[in-house]
Amino acid sequence: MSDDEATGAMTAAARLFGRLLLRELDAPTLAELRQDDVCDALAALDVPVPDDAALPALAQRYFELFLHPDGALPPVQSLWHNGQYDGDPAASVRRVADAANLALTDNARGAAPDHLGCVLILWAELREPRPELADALRRHHFAWAELALQHTLADDGFYGAVCRATLSFVRQLRASEG
Repeated sequence: MSDDEATGAMTAAARLFGRLLLRELDAPTLAELRQDDVCDALAALDVPVPDDAALPALAQRYFELFLHPDGALPPVQSLWHNGQYDGDPAASVRRVADAANLALTDNARGAAPDHLGCVLILWAELREPRPELADALRRHHFAWAELALQHTLADDGFYGAVCRATLSFVRQLRASEG
């Protein structure tokens, strides 16, 4: 794989994982996951693409794992660092987005700016046009993700597989130098 292909794959993975963490799986997104190239990439990561009949159960599972997890917190950095929404990590992510003239709400559907899904999407948006800002996100806004996703790893369904793949991606990203 060339450097350009690797960069494109990392960017696409960050966007996809960010999107899947930000909102429950719906029919249009499921249709996108079924596209041959996406389906093949997910299969290589041991992420099964569910069928349409699974959507109601997946909506409930999304709620249980990400919005109201039992014994854990939603994947929002301020919650993990400060115990409340909109702490210093949120302000830092906003400053990075502002420096790049990007609006966080375009892809985030009103989620906290330091939600792991938002940070992944923002990193993807910054990767090529503003690599220095993407690197700042990489250095300051991903270390907590492992702890935040820990409770999801034992889930044997779609979201558990997504979180295992996301965590593998975040580890790879954190190990890189920009």
